[in-house]
Amino acid sequence: MRDTAVNREQLLDTSNPSNIVTFQPGDYVIREKTNCDALYIIRDGQLEVFRTGTDGVKIPLAVISSGQYVGETALLSGRPYESNVVALTPVTALRLTKTAIDLQLLKVPSWLIALTKGLAERLSHANEIMRKNNIVDESLNTRTRAIGDKFKKASG
Repeated sequence: MRDTAVNREQLLDTSNPSNIVTFQPGDYVIREKTNCDALYIIRDGQLEVFRTGTDGVKIPLAVISSGQYVGETALLSGRPYESNVVALTPVTALRLTKTAIDLQLLKVPSWLIALTKGLAERLSHANEIMRKNNIVDESLNTRTRAIGDKFKKASG
């Protein structure tokens, strides 16, 4: 889903400590249906990405690790966040505001922005189909539980 690690220095100057945020296990980084104000590049830790089905069932979408990112689909589409993102372990992330990203996008050719937004729309549509049909990847459920159990054992 988000296989490409981000070279943070290519996006923005990341030396500003005010852009670094931390989360503890169970903390929400993003809540679905809230307005997009930033994307997050994960420096350390692991997070679970999931949606809530029409019947209230949790639909796991991904496990995110160091070097990966969350919030890009909402940022590019201009819509609210479509998924919940919750820390499974302690997480340190770089928070890039929508305003900062929009300034960077002014330097990008318009055709590339249109292509990227089109891909984000396709991903959003596929996620919506999964949500409506309560399609669940059980391997993600197993992986999420294993990460949580491993962290609890290590910290307990």
